[in-house]
Amino acid sequence: MNSSARLRREIADRVAKELLASGEAREVWLEGALACGFAHAASDVDLRGIVDGTLPAWESRIVDGVRVDLQATAPQRAEELRHLLRSFDVRRDDLGSFRRVRASMHDLMCLRTALSYGSGSWNPVLDPEERQGYRRWAVADQAEVAASLAEDLTGLVEDGLAESAGVVCRKLETCLTALECAAAGHPVLGDKWLPLLAGAASRTPIDLARAETWEWFRPVQQRVARALLGCWPVDDPVQKPPNLGASDAGWLPQRYADGWFLRCGDVHLPLTGGQLLGWLSTVSTDGA
Repeated sequence: MNSSARLRREIADRVAKELLASGEAREVWLEGALACGFAHAASDVDLRGIVDGTLPAWESRIVDGVRVDLQATAPQRAEELRHLLRSFDVRRDDLGSFRRVRASMHDLMCLRTALSYGSGSWNPVLDPEERQGYRRWAVADQAEVAASLAEDLTGLVEDGLAESAGVVCRKLETCLTALECAAAGHPVLGDKWLPLLAGAASRTPIDLARAETWEWFRPVQQRVARALLGCWPVDDPVQKPPNLGASDAGWLPQRYADGWFLRCGDVHLPLTGGQLLGWLSTVSTDGA
């Protein structure tokens, strides 16, 4: 923990003690990057008070030159969010739960990072099973973002729109790093913290210079598949993958509660775990 993080932790301690001593909150949570030990010289302190009854209209405070952002939340809302983490029930033919969870991903990230203050220390709010629930939803969410960006990127490459393709490519690279961080069990904090979360992991970058042969898309397919398999391991025997036609560029895997799929645009093709492993083997060797 650097000096910026230590200072902000000390400030969080003081404000939390004040809120609890005054009875303004029954619990105080520290959230976000600071709860994970990350801060820079201009970082805010994000605190959430769990409050019974009417929620107070708290304003931000400046403490020792640092902004402390205060949020008040009812215990019922906190419990609703925890409930979302206790099951991964999204199905290909019923995406309602997926949409509800995706709309709450920022709140779920805050909950995933939340530390509750008590007896002079900060302790995780979520239990290991709930943290694993966040991991599943975060990986599925980032895989969905990756699929949408990949669809745009393949279209731009096909039409030769190089400058626009370059912009989307950079967004996709960031998304893939966030996906890999989520698969590794980290909360998705925001782009600026990805290098710290990802560390020095070796990755194969997207190389649009090989656009004519579609080899540039192989690293995208490999990284998405391996992130999903890291969250949902498969021990099935390797099977022959489905025939996707002359080119399988654009196809990416997805994992829902009702199994594995390969997706390209609006087409979703169900497949077994063994077939997924066979497909991953194919896209990892073709053009190598």
